[in-house]
Amino acid sequence: MSGSSRRSGEDEGDDWAKGFETYAGLDTLGLPRAAGAGGAHRFRPLRGLALTVGVLLLLAAAAAVHGLFVDVDAFRLSGLSTPGGHTAAPNGLDAAVDREGPASSLQLWAMAATAGFFIAWFHRTRTNAEVLDPGSCSTGPGWAIGVWFVPLVNLVMPWLIARDVTRASVRPAPAHTGRGAPFALLNAWWLAWVASKVLALIGSRLPAAGADVAAAHRGAGVMIAIDVLNLAAAVLAILYVRQLTYRQERASAGATG
Repeated sequence: MSGSSRRSGEDEGDDWAKGFETYAGLDTLGLPRAAGAGGAHRFRPLRGLALTVGVLLLLAAAAAVHGLFVDVDAFRLSGLSTPGGHTAAPNGLDAAVDREGPASSLQLWAMAATAGFFIAWFHRTRTNAEVLDPGSCSTGPGWAIGVWFVPLVNLVMPWLIARDVTRASVRPAPAHTGRGAPFALLNAWWLAWVASKVLALIGSRLPAAGADVAAAHRGAGVMIAIDVLNLAAAVLAILYVRQLTYRQERASAGATG
C-alpha cells in the first residue's frame, strides 16, 4: 500500500470515528475527540469509551441469559414425548416457542446497540497502536471500522487487526523481549463470537417449528447453544476490552514517563 493511499485510509477512518462519536453523543460524556491533522499519531485515552462498551456488553450478556432460560424451557417442554412419539404438543409448548422470537430479537437489539460503540473503541485502539509501536500493524486504521461490514471478511480480518493491536500494546515490545504477546483471551473471545455466528446461520436454515414438536425440540437445542456462545462471547469481550485498555494506557504512560 502506497503512503498516500494509506494516509487516505487513516483519514477516512478518523472521519468515520469522529462522525460516530458526534452522532452517539460520546463528546458529551467527556471523552476525547480525535484531533485534526496528525491526530492519528497522538495517543487517545480509552477508559471512558471502554466503560461504555463494558456496560453495553453486560446488557448483551443479560439478554443472552434471558434467551437461555426461554430456550431451555422450550427444549424441556418439546422433549416431553407422547407414546406415539413427538406428535402432540405438551401443554405450554406453544407459549414457550412464542417467547423464543422476542428473546432472540432482544439479543439482536442488544448486540446492535453495542456494535457501534465497540467499533469506535476498536478503531481507537488501532490508532493508539500506531503511536505505541509505529508500523506494527499491516493495515491502516480505517480498516478497523470497514472490515466489520464485509461478509466473511468480518470472520477473520477483525481478529488479525486485534492481534496486531494486542502485540503493539505489550510493553516492553515482544520484539525486544523475545516473548510473544498474550493472545489467549483474544482467541477465546473470537472463537466464541465466530462460532455463535456460524451456528446462528445453521439454525436459520432449520425447518420452522410450527406444529412439529420434534422440530421445536431441535430448534430449541440449537438456540441454547447459540445463547451459551453469545453469553461467553459477551463476557470474554468485556475481559478483552478491559485488558487491552489497561495495556494501552500502561504502555502510553511508560512511553511518556
